[in-house]
Amino acid sequence: MLFNPRQRAILRMVYRHGQVSRSSLHEQTGIRLNSIGEEASELLGRGVLRECDTQVLGRGRPRVPLEIDPGARHVLGLAMSRGGVQVGRVSLTGKLVGEPISQSTRGGEAALKTAVALLREHLDGDTLAVGLTAPGFIDLATHMMLFSPTVPTGRSVDLQPIYDAAGRVPIALENDAVALAARWALTHRVDAETGGDVLIVRLGDGRLGSTLLVNGRPNRGSVTGANELGHTRLPVQAPKCFCGQVGCLERICSTEYLTMRDGGGASLAERAGAYDGTDTTINEMLELLATGLSNAVNFTRVSRLVLASELTACEAFTQALTDRVRALTLHQLERRLRIDLWDRTEAQPARIAASLVLAHMYTSRWATLMTVGGELQETSPAPAGQADAMLM
Repeated sequence: MLFNPRQRAILRMVYRHGQVSRSSLHEQTGIRLNSIGEEASELLGRGVLRECDTQVLGRGRPRVPLEIDPGARHVLGLAMSRGGVQVGRVSLTGKLVGEPISQSTRGGEAALKTAVALLREHLDGDTLAVGLTAPGFIDLATHMMLFSPTVPTGRSVDLQPIYDAAGRVPIALENDAVALAARWALTHRVDAETGGDVLIVRLGDGRLGSTLLVNGRPNRGSVTGANELGHTRLPVQAPKCFCGQVGCLERICSTEYLTMRDGGGASLAERAGAYDGTDTTINEMLELLATGLSNAVNFTRVSRLVLASELTACEAFTQALTDRVRALTLHQLERRLRIDLWDRTEAQPARIAASLVLAHMYTSRWATLMTVGGELQETSPAPAGQADAMLM
């Protein structure tokens, strides 16, 4: 196990407040002061926390605040995606350490070999854990990538060589859309801590993934993966999807679809940026996208829909989409629905992969499955309201 429940409670408080004394941690978590001292000593020894300058507050024993150590240890993010693999070091405060390294691949076994080579090159004694992501369906127990756009043939890929290369360094494996939700949980930690049901949708050119957070925790189903909103099929002609079907929503949200419909040469981003309501093909695409998104909201009854996309910078395009989603959502749900735009323009998949480990460390409701030395470990948090009681 990467951290025990007491250590995670301490880390959450320190991450939230920046600098916290041992006595304040005792007051805020309910953990016995002696236990706070023991757990803090271990975290200091592992290079996860560090002591700050002593604070003298009136009479009594001076306080020595603790904070997250930004330099001693790091998390490694390893992201497999369509056409490439990226690796990068991320500090325990969430900042990139140097520039991520990217290599192009043809997917499948070639991507696996590249991922193993990059991991071996960048893994060192200061690596606390590895966040590993890949698109598609993943079986966490067997480390199999069951179904992925990185493998157009549909053949499963065994990720075990990555685990062999990591040795005893813990690995958190998830679908890339789930990792994006972990990134959201970190950047919106107050909202994530309060729970609630959130549907996070990643819109891109030829890519549409989604993750459902139920009471702040990722919904997995039988295997980990996106909620596959992108493979919602509509009865329209669209470019054939890698899944073998026609009419998938993520292929409708693409430059290829626009070109197929009217022969235009501009990209989806270009046409979305120039959108003024008169582009009939974009209007058609927006109607289909809104149909899929509103059906998802009607089915899941979420209180918040987050659209994560570079396209959110296209104001008229985004306004038309959100207006249509609201129009197609059941009225009883729509009036309670909050739609947020998340301009996730960072082009660092490795940083998002590393968020799997950081969300596990700092967000109480984030459930992460860690594999250490080939052994799968369940590290789900206690139900809300019970965590502190378990720590006494």
